Amino acid sequence: MSIKLKNIQKSFNNQQVLSDINLTINDHETTVILGPSGSGKSTLLRTIHLLEIPDMGEFEINQQKIDFGHKITKKEITNFRRMTGMVFQNFNLFPHLTALENVTEGLIYVLKQPKEAANSQAKLLLTKVGLADKENVYPSRLSGGMQQRVAIARALAMQPDFILLDEPTSALDPELEAEVLKVIGDLTQEKKSLLIVTHNLAFAKEIADRIIFLENGVISFDGSPDLFFNGNFKRIQAFISAMQFN
Repeated sequence: MSIKLKNIQKSFNNQQVLSDINLTINDHETTVILGPSGSGKSTLLRTIHLLEIPDMGEFEINQQKIDFGHKITKKEITNFRRMTGMVFQNFNLFPHLTALENVTEGLIYVLKQPKEAANSQAKLLLTKVGLADKENVYPSRLSGGMQQRVAIARALAMQPDFILLDEPTSALDPELEAEVLKVIGDLTQEKKSLLIVTHNLAFAKEIADRIIFLENGVISFDGSPDLFFNGNFKRIQAFISAMQFN
């Protein structure tokens, strides 16, 4: 199983953000997307989840294809989106729902599970992310790290083929960041299929099976972490130095 992107193009206000993206994301791997600010990293992730619709190109996930040269129906978008779960930078939890209800929402109303079964599954997932004692707490009473862990549990609940994480720790201080990174690290050990945009180079080096370097909407590196961090690529070395300096 894989996500295949072919000739993906995306522009905003006549500005090219993604240019001729050709990429295959393999399952049971952790693929990390790195690159400078404004390089198109988050747009690429949002495009894969069809929160942004490409201007041109094709997707294929689990042998289902979608051609953006034609008008895309809501049914096609829904079917594709169910194969990917998205974890956002700013959590995007429902503030009027408890942690448990945030996780069960999709199970009950999208997957049509009985409430009792959904609650049981959600409790297991909250335990998995270290929040068994927070199921009845509202997001406003949770730390940022806790909210992000609820968001991860919510994504896992839908049992997507691929989980997409867009800068999942950038809004957190170092202590709370560590809590979330541990949960993501556990998922990599389970060989979940992860696609992660991050600014944390140390974490990327530790957990990535593969690194994509994106700049100006173009993939300029696609390879192993060892080659990325130790290879003789002047642009990448300059990027790593700048990130470490910051």
